[in-house]
Amino acid sequence: MKKINAFTLTELIVVMVISTIVISLAFTALSMVRRQIRSIEKRLYLKEELTQFEKVLTKDFNTYRKIEKQNSFLSFKNALDSVTYKLEENYVLRDKDSFLLSLKNTSLFLDGIQVKNGVVDAIRFEIEELKNRPTFVFSKKDATFYLNQ
Repeated sequence: MKKINAFTLTELIVVMVISTIVISLAFTALSMVRRQIRSIEKRLYLKEELTQFEKVLTKDFNTYRKIEKQNSFLSFKNALDSVTYKLEENYVLRDKDSFLLSLKNTSLFLDGIQVKNGVVDAIRFEIEELKNRPTFVFSKKDATFYLNQ
């Protein structure tokens, strides 16, 4: 009688256990990588949102002559146009545009002196989720600002 080469039951069980462990480790590593990618995507989205907000805010600070803070509203006005920002806890609303940013430690300034309400010429804030450097945006004023007061 001819003998057929085959694996024993014990060898098959050992291979299956090792395969199960390797596959489990692979899925665990894959889920960790996915979690990291989601975290990176969220951070990148927030940085892009902050960059867009900084650009628009800087443009508005340098375009409009009169900038006023009343309650949670920041109003930008000149002879032809006006823009209003609503500063909320979890977002900033600029007319119809919204920025999903949680501003914290927001400070407003006029000639380097911190103010709560009224005319301002600079703003400083941080983004809660990014824990990054503070952002500072200011406007350059000319003599007409002081003459018109």
